[in-house]
Amino acid sequence: MNNHNGKNSMITTVATVSAASAVIQRNVQIMRITLALTVLSFITFSIALTSSYWVVITYPPEFLAVRQNLFIVRTTYGIIWECALSRPTKTSMYENRCDYHPNQVHNTSTPADQTLVGMVRTMMSFSAIHILLLIITFICGLYSIREYRYTYKRLTGMIYILTAASLLVCIEVLSTIFRHASEHLPEIYPKGTKHSFGICYILAWLIFILLLASSLAFFVCSKKRKGAFDEATEEEALANVPVTLGRI
Repeated sequence: MNNHNGKNSMITTVATVSAASAVIQRNVQIMRITLALTVLSFITFSIALTSSYWVVITYPPEFLAVRQNLFIVRTTYGIIWECALSRPTKTSMYENRCDYHPNQVHNTSTPADQTLVGMVRTMMSFSAIHILLLIITFICGLYSIREYRYTYKRLTGMIYILTAASLLVCIEVLSTIFRHASEHLPEIYPKGTKHSFGICYILAWLIFILLLASSLAFFVCSKKRKGAFDEATEEEALANVPVTLGRI
């Protein structure tokens, strides 16, 4: 009878360990897919960052931009620069001219101009922070896959949230720029001007959603298993042993 119970206990133990091992393998696959999507997000945002197709602005007919001294029909506005379909005179041919956003405040600048420059600086700064956080997130994700301790995965999930937040700030500042220009800068955004969001703006929102989903994936995969035989390997059991701080 004791031998029979011992065999049943051993079979139960082996089955439990096998199930835990399968869960770990599934979580590893989920995290690998998540990191692959993170790399895709990094490449996509890097390409979008160098593009001007975030916002498409259509101006009234024969609009003369005083700052550029050009007749502008349409511009494509990006994080770094702006490209304008324009011509110097009414009789000349239209050309596509691209230039970086002004980020210097002059002594003759109005408060509205200074606010606009500040928004542009904020937008560019958070785009750079987002790129940096994407790299850090990928490195932390690789490390958390190789380590069994659940806290590394939760830390990676938190960094994913910060990365998504930096992108959200960048998107919101870009949207605020046009609200500010339409209300306070008629020489830049005259009455009758219309704008629509381009492909890069849509891609940025998709990346934001993907980052939040990636954060959720790492939090789900960081679930701490409890019990004598829940750990699939001895290394995982040792990694998740509670650490006691202070003297005994």
